[in-house]
Amino acid sequence: MSHIVILCVDDEPTILDSLKIELKTAFGAQYLIETAEGGEEAIDLVEELLQDRYELPLIISDYIMPNIKGDELLKRIHAISPTTLKILLTGQADINAVGNAIKYANLYRYIAKPWDTEDLILTISEAVKSYFQEQQIAFKNQELERRVKTFHKFVPAKFLNLLNVKDVDQIKLGVCIDKEMTIMFADIRDFTTLSENMSPKENFKFINAYLSQMEPIIDKYNGFIDKYIGDGIMALFPTNADDAVQAALEMLKILAEYNLTRGRPGRPVINIGVGIHTGSLMLGTVGGKNRMDGTVISDSVNLASRVEGLNKVYNTSMLITEQTYQQLLHTSNYNIRIIDRVTVKGKTKAVTVYEVFDINSTLNFEQKIATLTNFEAGCEYFHQEEFIKARNLFRQVIATDANDTAAQMYFNNCNSIVSMTVPEKFKVLIIDDTVLNVQILSIMLARNNLFTVLVAECGEEGVEMAKEEQPHLILLDIMMPGIDGFATCELLKLDKKTKEIPVIFMSALTDINDKIKGFKLGAVDYITKPFQLEEVLIRIKTQLNVNLLQRQRFLRNTLKISNLELKTKIEDLITNSHIH
Repeated sequence: MSHIVILCVDDEPTILDSLKIELKTAFGAQYLIETAEGGEEAIDLVEELLQDRYELPLIISDYIMPNIKGDELLKRIHAISPTTLKILLTGQADINAVGNAIKYANLYRYIAKPWDTEDLILTISEAVKSYFQEQQIAFKNQELERRVKTFHKFVPAKFLNLLNVKDVDQIKLGVCIDKEMTIMFADIRDFTTLSENMSPKENFKFINAYLSQMEPIIDKYNGFIDKYIGDGIMALFPTNADDAVQAALEMLKILAEYNLTRGRPGRPVINIGVGIHTGSLMLGTVGGKNRMDGTVISDSVNLASRVEGLNKVYNTSMLITEQTYQQLLHTSNYNIRIIDRVTVKGKTKAVTVYEVFDINSTLNFEQKIATLTNFEAGCEYFHQEEFIKARNLFRQVIATDANDTAAQMYFNNCNSIVSMTVPEKFKVLIIDDTVLNVQILSIMLARNNLFTVLVAECGEEGVEMAKEEQPHLILLDIMMPGIDGFATCELLKLDKKTKEIPVIFMSALTDINDKIKGFKLGAVDYITKPFQLEEVLIRIKTQLNVNLLQRQRFLRNTLKISNLELKTKIEDLITNSHIH
């Protein structure tokens, strides 16, 4: 076995020495510990180690370094050695740097300085273990794929008939036809997780047991398997789109029955995703003198494959494209709902995608039927950028069917978008027992036509109103009957429903200690009475803008939108959302 190296990168020699000592103490001679004091040195060292066939499971890097920062270094190393795991060990990295490392370097973990030795050693141990597990899984998958390729030597009879080849001796390179067909991709969900607990022989047996259940169904509905792709099936249906959809429904039904014999230790339940698209494609033979194969060349094939992958996003079992939907002879024979308009990888135009479901293969079938109208109306509103209307409909769908992942995803997207954009009017809650103050503030805020004013005359009432109304900002007096403003603020910050709402204290208390206490309790500002109306308005707008920017920074990456055109519009909407 090759020597195993852990690489530590930091521009502080004392940090490197400390790391090396701790790792040597923890792992002894189990791993070689290499160090580099900068990015360029680290890259040269990585290339040298890989050239000499050393195993490099892990690199630990600082962030702030001269010339190349840690996130950029990890990104460049990822391009050289993508399987190497990366840890960012620093006390100064901001969220953008961490996000950059996660997105472009597959960051394993971020650890802050000063580090906890026990936590660091445990993280390194698990990372190295994970690295070799992934190597083992990759090896097993390669082994399985080699075996499956054996099947590709056999060209289906229906394939030859389409090429008008009557005898196998007539097969020659370059024979091809152009034909509209329906393409089906079916893939086992989480196959890697299933396979890692099985030996190669068990994997082979498992795949064949599954395929032996699926292949006869495809044949029954006038289709044929063009190829097996690992644990996946690519099938063609030359007659009509209904054949493909009916075959997929029966595949899901048979799989549901087959799963009744599973669902216990050593025999986990199998779930598959099916993607179907109808389009023009080229069938023909390719290869060389000693080895040829039948194949399909078409952009339609790529689209069908991408649509199959979307089942993972929406937690669905079968998705079809608009082209297939339009080719169905009787759509009323199926349970269909529109899912989304998506821009799949490698495409620029959005494609409408539908879910096909039935009682034999969908656990929440009755709930999907009951919520069908609201779901499809919500989709339409969402793509019309009516996010509040869409959110209300998806809220109703989720109330009926909490397991509807697609509805939950839409609802979360709507929530995030609404939270990141300026509302028609901001809700401002005033908690103050002084009637005159409340009247003056209410008149000022109402005059701007930007605010809806809510009023509570004591702390207890204010806390309950904040939970119920979810205001965008709270103006809080300190000296009030019952619980004072400090106690009220503390209650607001302890409740998950209200802790993120910015609080501005407005009080006649001018002592610095009172101000410090207010800020320690979580207030964002402190205005001393008597106040100037223009100052109050400016401070309110400032804090609303700050809070809006914070939400945008936190929520932007939570959006799951596959329609690039819509995503661009939403990004523009968010970017231009601020209070003037």
